[in-house]
Amino acid sequence: MLPRFGLAPLGFLEIAPPDFIALAAATGFTSVNLRTRAAVPGGQEFPMRVGDEGVRACRRRIADTGVTVRQIEQVGLDRTLDVSALRPMLEAGAELGVASVLCSGDDPDLALVADRFGALCQLAREFGMAVELEFMPFRALKTLPDAVAVVTASAADNGRVCVDALHLFRSGGTVAGMRAVDPGRLGSLQLADAPITPPPPHRLAEEARERRCLPGQGALPLEELLAAWPADHPIDAEIPMLRAVPDPDARARARLIAAAMHDLLGRSAAPA
Repeated sequence: MLPRFGLAPLGFLEIAPPDFIALAAATGFTSVNLRTRAAVPGGQEFPMRVGDEGVRACRRRIADTGVTVRQIEQVGLDRTLDVSALRPMLEAGAELGVASVLCSGDDPDLALVADRFGALCQLAREFGMAVELEFMPFRALKTLPDAVAVVTASAADNGRVCVDALHLFRSGGTVAGMRAVDPGRLGSLQLADAPITPPPPHRLAEEARERRCLPGQGALPLEELLAAWPADHPIDAEIPMLRAVPDPDARARARLIAAAMHDLLGRSAAPA
């Protein structure tokens, strides 16, 4: 039996959440993550509050399709963040049955990041949610060891690390390094492929946001990574590829991604 997998919003940020849920259902995904807060200043976002039409429309699509909303994103943890101001975001997430909220470390002071992370975990616990911390080599929190250290320092029992395959390998991480992490500290795995040779450091963000490859079209050790990933942990496709495949519409892109994910997960699940 193949693992179930979800669709992350990066690469589909032009699509409002209710339509994104419908898109995922039509193309073979079982869950989605929603970008309800911008990842960068001025970035695309779809803020939602309990009682607004966006939440009601999402609930109707969830009921109609069976696709769940697993995660909401994205919170940048830095010294300017007022964690209490995130309550409406989490309330709306809880209304949709969301299991976790995704964040990044955006301050060079990792002790401060751990403090903000712990506060967010405390707020999320009120709504039965976990908090996943994603490391990215072009942001302040760059590596898997840094992310594990922050989650551990927070002492939050609902704190997890999100592992993006591209970020893991572009930050110098390895499958062995991930395997050494306590599985209870791991959240979700985001999959995409890429050439084995990284771009220059100043192009890493562009690659991550626009130039990812479908699984099987690059050279990252994705099957090895999947073999080390805990079997009961979520897997999402995060494959923005508008630079590589600029022509197909959103549904065509989603179908390409779903087909590549099925192929990768099928190979990984096959008996040796």
